[in-house]
Amino acid sequence: MSFIILPMIAWLKGTLFSKAADRIVLDIGGVGYEGTIPFSTYYDLGDVGSSVGLHVYTHVREDTLSLFGFLTTLEKRLFTMLIQVS
Repeated sequence: MSFIILPMIAWLKGTLFSKAADRIVLDIGGVGYEGTIPFSTYYDLGDVGSSVGLHVYTHVREDTLSLFGFLTTLEKRLFTMLIQVS
């Protein structure tokens, strides 16, 4: 049996380039990373231009790679528990 090891993004820290109620863009070394965020994270983020660090859940499918960002590990753990429910 062989396994494919995929690198997962677990943490991003950068400058908040833009934010909306459901997503943000972080500028990290001139590259913009877009991620989906919950409202709880949105309300606790600083203003555009501030430094932000997010715990990240990386969702990989054959047709997409999505990043979900959370300010706390508790939010991320709750998210991963919810997506495992069938």
